[in-house]
Amino acid sequence: MSWARQVSGRGRPLVLLHGWGMESRVFASWRPLLEAHFTCISYDLPGHGQTPCAPSRLAWSASLEGLRRMLAQEVPKPLLLGWSLGGLLALGIALQHPGLLAGLVLISSSPAFCQRPDWSPAIPAATLEDFAQYLREDPQGTRRRFLALQVLNDPQGRRALEGLSVWPMPDQTCLADGLGLLREVDLRAQLTALPMPVRLVHGRQDRIVPVGAGEYLHERLIGSRLTILERSGHAPFLSRPQACAHALLEAWG
Repeated sequence: MSWARQVSGRGRPLVLLHGWGMESRVFASWRPLLEAHFTCISYDLPGHGQTPCAPSRLAWSASLEGLRRMLAQEVPKPLLLGWSLGGLLALGIALQHPGLLAGLVLISSSPAFCQRPDWSPAIPAATLEDFAQYLREDPQGTRRRFLALQVLNDPQGRRALEGLSVWPMPDQTCLADGLGLLREVDLRAQLTALPMPVRLVHGRQDRIVPVGAGEYLHERLIGSRLTILERSGHAPFLSRPQACAHALLEAWG
């Protein structure tokens, strides 16, 4: 099953993967800054936007295999950009199949989204469990709470996200699967030098993925470059679009 996608712009291919509970049009206001330099290809994750949940759902191995197959067949040697959950998928592809990519961009991403005894810059496990429980009881309200957390202490991001909570709800099964990935996947032991340029972008005020996760990635992905944006939360491409675009153009403009 192919994932629904939107293509626009010109230049080298740039694949964009969105985060949990969103869809590819979350990048719509940012794309005009990129389209003069890149052919932007935004995919909807399984169960989100125009991509159905079945049969692949949003399981780790199935998602990586589906993404690997699409990149190999549809977008040879792209830059791969992932935001939040999309960043976890992008990092997984880069670590398992580095030959598919020309470069990697991780925005507000982490190798492990859930706190562990030896890992603190992450979401508490109890918070993710609460979200899973709320999702079963009130899916729309759960997404609204998650959106509010994304732009906490980020007034510009809050204004940019206004109205997104009324988008059609993603498939509830895939939403639950996505929370499972955020809770279970831990790529820290796999981090190594990657044979490609790596750009990391993180908001200082991120309350979903603390900036320490971005700093950890920067220390272990040898040769990576990290941009920390002050007064930005979990969606810096919405609150600081010019600065996020500049981080890409510094490396590939």
